[in-house]
Amino acid sequence: MQKNAYFAPGMAIAYGHSIDTEPHKHALWQVCLPSADSVVNGEPLKGGAVIKPNEIHQLSMPNGWVILAEPESLLGEAISELPMRLPFVNADARLEILFEQLGEFPELVRAMKNNPYRCRDERLARLLERLDRCFGVDCMKPEAWRAKEVAEWLAMSESRFLHVVKAELGMAWRPYLLWRRLICAIETIKRGKSATEAAHIAGFSDSAHLSRTIKSTFGMTGTQLLSSFQDLN
Repeated sequence: MQKNAYFAPGMAIAYGHSIDTEPHKHALWQVCLPSADSVVNGEPLKGGAVIKPNEIHQLSMPNGWVILAEPESLLGEAISELPMRLPFVNADARLEILFEQLGEFPELVRAMKNNPYRCRDERLARLLERLDRCFGVDCMKPEAWRAKEVAEWLAMSESRFLHVVKAELGMAWRPYLLWRRLICAIETIKRGKSATEAAHIAGFSDSAHLSRTIKSTFGMTGTQLLSSFQDLN
């Protein structure tokens, strides 16, 4: 069975099988698009489903796509306008086929292909540009990412910085930074590094810490999530 995962600024798109999670919540919009009958919160799911940010949920999906989006991204906005249940049956792990199957939701497909930040604050835009280095080859260990330190770098007060982050990104700084550190670790693993090396680069104490954080954030084990990462062609 082909497995794929694709991460880009503001979003994650993954295809896999046997995705079984514990009840959990996160600050991201989530779309589940199964290729077989699935279960969400104990109820059968024959089509797709939308899960709101910070909504406690439990998902068991034998095969299918999961789309995660930051709340204030273009993709997050497109997902927020979808019905909570989607008439969808998917049997293909190719991204181009997924786009075709979602043809009746053109704004969603457009945002999946290009999900720019909608940040209006120039100082925060500088910070996002710096964080986005993890999508290239310049992942950097977040050694000075406390809110006070980042605010000083941006010439802002800490309280103003925290307010701007919440208003512009739709997430508080700590969960947002955790999300970005996970992306950093995942991108590092995709480039051939071990989980231990990736954990260190992304600022986790060790691979076990990374795995625990993945489970507490996504509701699945690090092994389940990390085993499915490949580039989508």
